[in-house]
Amino acid sequence: MKGNIKVVVSTKKLRYELNLRRNITIIQGDSATGKTTLIQIINDYLSSRTGPGTDVICKKKCAVLSGDLESVLIRLERLSDTIVFANEQEHFLYPKRFAAAVLKSDCYFVFITRDDLHTLPYSVNEIYCLKNSGYYQNTRQVYNSLHQIYPESSTKKHFKKF
Repeated sequence: MKGNIKVVVSTKKLRYELNLRRNITIIQGDSATGKTTLIQIINDYLSSRTGPGTDVICKKKCAVLSGDLESVLIRLERLSDTIVFANEQEHFLYPKRFAAAVLKSDCYFVFITRDDLHTLPYSVNEIYCLKNSGYYQNTRQVYNSLHQIYPESSTKKHFKKF
C-alpha cells in the first residue's frame, strides 16, 4: 500500500508533522526526542483526555494499540483504513502472529521502536529519526520533524541493474 498521508499532532507547545508514504513507517530517535510523547498525545486526544489546543489532524482515523497480543489482534481485525500507532514498550510488536495481522490489514502503521522488527517487511526508506527543531521554552512551540535515515538516493546507488 502506497499513498501520501499527512498527520499533524499538536498541542500548545509541541507540533509533530508526519508524512506517511507506505503502509509501515518506523520512527526512531534518541531518548527525550518526543517519541513516546507523540503516542501519548494521540492516545489522550482519542480518549478525550486533552485540553484546549490539542489536535490530531488527518484525513484518516487514528488509533493507538496497546495491551496483550490477543486483545490487540482482535482490535486490529476491527480496524480498517486507519493510521495505527504503537510504541516499542508493547510486547505484541515482535511475534509472527502480529506481523501476519499487519500484513493482512488495510491500515497504515507507525511503529516507534529502536529495535528491528524482523517479522515485518518495511522499506528502509521509511525509517525516520525524530528530531527536535526548536526549544521547549515557556509558550514557544517546538516543531518535531521526521528525517529520513536512509534517503532514497543513497540506497539506489548501491544497487546495480543486471
